[in-house]
Amino acid sequence: MSDYFGAAMRLYLDRLVDWETQLGLSRGESVDLDAETGAYRTILETAAQLAATFEEDARKHWHAEASLTDDGGATSPPHIRAAYDQLCEAGLVSLPVEETYGGYELPALLNGMVIEMIARADPSLMMVVGLQTGAANDIQKYGSEEVKQKWLPRFTSGEVEDSMDLTEPQAGSDLGGIATRATDLGDDRVRVDGQKIFISNGGAEVHLVLARDDDNYDASKGTTKGLSLVLVPRHKEDGSGNGVTVARLERKLGIHGSATCEVVFDGAE
Repeated sequence: MSDYFGAAMRLYLDRLVDWETQLGLSRGESVDLDAETGAYRTILETAAQLAATFEEDARKHWHAEASLTDDGGATSPPHIRAAYDQLCEAGLVSLPVEETYGGYELPALLNGMVIEMIARADPSLMMVVGLQTGAANDIQKYGSEEVKQKWLPRFTSGEVEDSMDLTEPQAGSDLGGIATRATDLGDDRVRVDGQKIFISNGGAEVHLVLARDDDNYDASKGTTKGLSLVLVPRHKEDGSGNGVTVARLERKLGIHGSATCEVVFDGAE
């Protein structure tokens, strides 16, 4: 554990950050400094203990690859699923999310330490946990209160995972080339149609999809105008499919356990 929760991390926690000022500014009130930093230490120590137990299996199963599922999704190998379940049981996913939605409101600096520990043990597992955190942060910052209440508790519990669906065959760093279309259907419903490639954790239940608005689709092509990030689940409320399919998995030189996917959206809402 001490090796994973290293001296540099402890230095920041114990000496380099003025937690009293930081927490006072972020919360707008006085805080119990010993209780807060004690809780942070417990989170980091727990993450270190778990990460240390993941390392042996990660090395042993380095060549184990993600696989397609019967319902049009994809999943990581068993050793990654088992490690992810342990992190969920310990409450160590989506840590920066506000307490209102089941998170710990962990500062980004300390969450980065947790991600670093997991990455050191198993980079493929880190891809799952890192995307979980990033997507939850986006939903928390930009989502409506209804969306936050619906999805964030499921993120912090680990019930659902997430992917960020950005890259397309003709559009990697060139966002002006994004061709996936988002059509407003009214009643807070949006239809998404298009193809994404190289999507990490692309078999996840929740997709944050970068798409071009239908109402100015042709006029905005070649520019970064008219782009939206749309939350698209793989399944509808009744459990039926929602027009989201993993067409294939990418073969890679490393992080074999991370499902890197081509994802097709066909009338997905």
